[in-house]
Amino acid sequence: MTPARGAGLVWFSKQDPMHASMPLTPPWRIAFDRESQFKATVVAAGFVAFFWVTLSSLFQTWISDPDWSHGVIIPFFSAYLVSQRWDQIRNTPVVGAWLGLPLLLFSLVGYAFFLTPVGLSFGNFRPYVMLLALGSIVILLCGVRSLKYGWVPLAYLLFAIPIPKGIYYILTDPLRRIAAKAATAVLSAVPSLQVERVGSMVEYNYLGKIGTIGVADACSGMRSTITLCALGVAVAYITDRTWWQRLILILACIPIATFCNIVRVVITCFLHIFVHPKYAEGTYHMGLGLAVLLLAFGIFSGLGWILSNLVVEADEDGEASAAAGGGA
Repeated sequence: MTPARGAGLVWFSKQDPMHASMPLTPPWRIAFDRESQFKATVVAAGFVAFFWVTLSSLFQTWISDPDWSHGVIIPFFSAYLVSQRWDQIRNTPVVGAWLGLPLLLFSLVGYAFFLTPVGLSFGNFRPYVMLLALGSIVILLCGVRSLKYGWVPLAYLLFAIPIPKGIYYILTDPLRRIAAKAATAVLSAVPSLQVERVGSMVEYNYLGKIGTIGVADACSGMRSTITLCALGVAVAYITDRTWWQRLILILACIPIATFCNIVRVVITCFLHIFVHPKYAEGTYHMGLGLAVLLLAFGIFSGLGWILSNLVVEADEDGEASAAAGGGA
């Protein structure tokens, strides 16, 4: 029996004697022939052309704003996440869903509105509408079931979208205050040092030397928090773990990043007061930030190792008990 061919798909009948020995797998699989590749290229080119204004704006932000420099690698990492689930994705039945059409039209109209003089004040929403359009295209061409393994890589792109300034300040201000409060508590233990926190500022008096150290937005820990959360989601998605382990890894990202940023602020204050202010700024400050980020990755990796070994120990205990029971 000859396989029936559709647009970019190959279907083998389960009654086909030539493939009777094949394992029972979903009957559809994606065959990326030249026609399918051409159609995908046309859709991708149209998407880039329509959203070029937003894509170029995002790229400029990534290369000019240190807080969002990680955005450059997010699309590549999203593609990597897709590759990790490619066997499941290519064996998912591909049935286009008309639900994607109204979602696509809504996103395109909304995007066009945000380009008008009236909608320019809401320009921060353009990247989110663009992602909605991308998801709508996937649903329209491949169906809702294709999102079973594709929604995480799609949502992962949110890590590359800069948070609006107002919301960013609302999120960073509490982090700055927490870091300043923790640094004040640690510095208070130093003899002959008088220290007081005023908002996100640390005022000190050490042997007549008076000064103020401010915890700026760059020192709020938001950058490391977003970076570590992106790592946590990626690790939770691509590693073979139970759901509760994945949840713990993701939830642990924020407290780990917050703790490491407190370490950074405390060290910065010590360098500023007891060594020299130059070691608390510029290249030295950036180097300290990188070291603390590595510390956060180390703590996160250690947590993952602990979770993995907890499961291994439980399995070994179960096998040992079963062996003891069999020997009895």
